[in-house]
Amino acid sequence: MEPNGIGQHGFYALHRGGLLVLSLALVLLVLELVRRGHLKERYALLWLAVSVFGLLVGLFPGIIVRIAGILEFQYLTVVSFFAFMFLLLLVLAFTVVISRLSERSRRLAQEVALLSRRIDEMERRHE
Repeated sequence: MEPNGIGQHGFYALHRGGLLVLSLALVLLVLELVRRGHLKERYALLWLAVSVFGLLVGLFPGIIVRIAGILEFQYLTVVSFFAFMFLLLLVLAFTVVISRLSERSRRLAQEVALLSRRIDEMERRHE
């Protein structure tokens, strides 16, 4: 295989096959986790999107080749960029979820404290 204008070779069949197998395995794993109730649907969509992207790149490696050619980056740099962006979005999504849960826990603790105080006052009145 001849290197392209930026000194790199194309995706080999082994790489494409490996990506296809891993992406298909990820789809099956996510679907099984959702079926068993271990993964919520809203989070499963994120993982399914990643696996679909992997399937697309495995089937049509020209996506990465074209992006690398336009940006004049190595293939690994483009793949690493997409992996980094995915992880960054994943951390952001989990941070939002954790923030919501933290606020909800604080409110619930305050409500429990107020209810506990009311119960104590009512018990004192009836004694």
